[in-house]
Amino acid sequence: MAKKDQAADKNAASVSNQAAQTNAAPKQPAGSAVPNAPAASITPPIAADSSEGFNRKLIYKANLVMEVADYGDAQTKLRNLAALSGAFILQFTETTNDRERSGNYTIKVAAQGFASFLDGLERISPSLQRSVQGQDVTEEYVDLEARLKAKQAVEARLLAFMEKAQKTDDLVAFSNELSKVQTDIEQIKGRMRYLDQNVALSTIELRMYQKLDAKDNTKKSADPTFLERLEKATAGSWKVVAEIAQGIVIVVAALLPVLVLAGIGAVVYLAVRKRRERKLQQVRAELRREAPPAETTQERTETDKPE
Repeated sequence: MAKKDQAADKNAASVSNQAAQTNAAPKQPAGSAVPNAPAASITPPIAADSSEGFNRKLIYKANLVMEVADYGDAQTKLRNLAALSGAFILQFTETTNDRERSGNYTIKVAAQGFASFLDGLERISPSLQRSVQGQDVTEEYVDLEARLKAKQAVEARLLAFMEKAQKTDDLVAFSNELSKVQTDIEQIKGRMRYLDQNVALSTIELRMYQKLDAKDNTKKSADPTFLERLEKATAGSWKVVAEIAQGIVIVVAALLPVLVLAGIGAVVYLAVRKRRERKLQQVRAELRREAPPAETTQERTETDKPE
């Protein structure tokens, strides 16, 4: 058993040394094949750079400000342009106030059609203001490919060692190390997919707005029609009635506790008064029963008189 333990320790040490050597491997060209690469990853449109021997990966983003004469018409043209270009609107917000009507758009468009889409927007509004930025992620992508190959090599070796492991402790150790390596592999693949998608689809942040004429709005409000004045007067009357009703409700609500206490006091007072009257009637009835008849009293009076 001691010999088997020594052999397992040697295998684990060799795995660690091989993993360190593999992680220090030189970067591979972007065009090299990646083993076990995900089938669903997007193949991005990239610009060729023959001087360096591999293709560049660029992420483009544009920020645009567009003033239009008719917001509704310009919005329709924008949607038609997106449909014809294969682009899609990812986010959209619209606001309207006394000064302007505007909308903010986040648009995703294929990298091959990025420039033509910007030209189409310029045809909608020649006074378009735009700012275009590009980010080169080629170096990061090449580094991710090299790291992915190294991690996959370590993963294959760990799987082979797990098949040959005879002790439970060795199997648990290899399993824990394999879990860490596989987590790193998934993180690398996720980052590569994110870069592929952003290279394949360029982003356009567009603000489109129409200025509203404040003078026309002022003139319209200064010369209301008969119906507008009638509607305003009716609305004012209803507003007064509503305010009076609200005042009454507030007063009643404020007096409600006092009215409740007064009602309780009145009930108690009436009950006490009624009780006193009933007791007084009982006393009077008893006095009547105890008093002698009127004739007997008169006879006694006459008898007592001297002759």
